[in-house]
Amino acid sequence: MAFYVMLIKVNEDEQGVIYNFGSDSEHLGKIHLDKQNGTIQEIEPINSENYQHLLTRAGVKLRQHWKSGNFPEHSCWAS
Repeated sequence: MAFYVMLIKVNEDEQGVIYNFGSDSEHLGKIHLDKQNGTIQEIEPINSENYQHLLTRAGVKLRQHWKSGNFPEHSCWAS
C-alpha cells in the first residue's frame, strides 16, 4: 500500500513546532514536536481509516527534521 502524507507548518517557537498533516488538504490533523527532546504529540486527529499509519509516518518525518535541526514550511512522507 502506498502512502503520501503532507506536512504544513502552522507554528514554530523556541519550544516546539506544530504541523498540519494528512493525505489531502480536506482531511488534516495537527501534530506537535518538542524541540528539546524530539517527542511527538498528536494535537488533533484525522478522520480517516488510515489514521494511525498517517500519524506514524508524519511523526517519523518530523523526527528526521528534528535530527537535522531544520523545520521547513512544507514537507512530506511518500512511500
